Amino acid sequence: MSTTEAPERRDDSDGGAWIATVSPDEATGTLAGAYETQRQKLGHVTELTQVGSLYPDLVATRLRLYEVVDAAPSAVPSWARRAVALLTSVLNHCRFCTVGHTEKLGAEGHGDLADAIKADPATASSGVAEVDALLVYTRVLVQTPGAVTEDHIEALRTAGWDDLAILDVNNIAAYYCYINRVATGLGLTREA
Repeated sequence: MSTTEAPERRDDSDGGAWIATVSPDEATGTLAGAYETQRQKLGHVTELTQVGSLYPDLVATRLRLYEVVDAAPSAVPSWARRAVALLTSVLNHCRFCTVGHTEKLGAEGHGDLADAIKADPATASSGVAEVDALLVYTRVLVQTPGAVTEDHIEALRTAGWDDLAILDVNNIAAYYCYINRVATGLGLTREA
């Protein structure tokens, strides 16, 4: 497809994007390569990936950014990282991302925590003091980023987290703040 041809706008009655997208069957060049990378990892191309398809370099860069953020070699357990992502998405009222994180947190054996975060994101607790410190930091970073101070970082260190873990959680919350706005702002919705 050339850049002068406008793809047809998708039907958004099923929670699909409000803007035109390029389907995997129509993709060429950089976009086809990015789609293939995701297809090899997940078995399909996600709606979130397709919503950026009018700008192929953006799609490729977002997929790479996700890989890098997701692969941080920190001591934060996978389920705690997922809890931070879910809390971020719930606080941002992003139903699309909330569904996916809920499913993944449940698959890791923490469905009760996912339910608690969705029911009361302001006070939900994991029952693990070190992880709860991450949730406290995430709430401040997501809701009032200008209020984050060095004291918040010191509280994480006091809870036992090293600087790589702190960087990891900061990047997870920041990444999902961005992605939540992409999904919600362009019409991707699923029932949470």
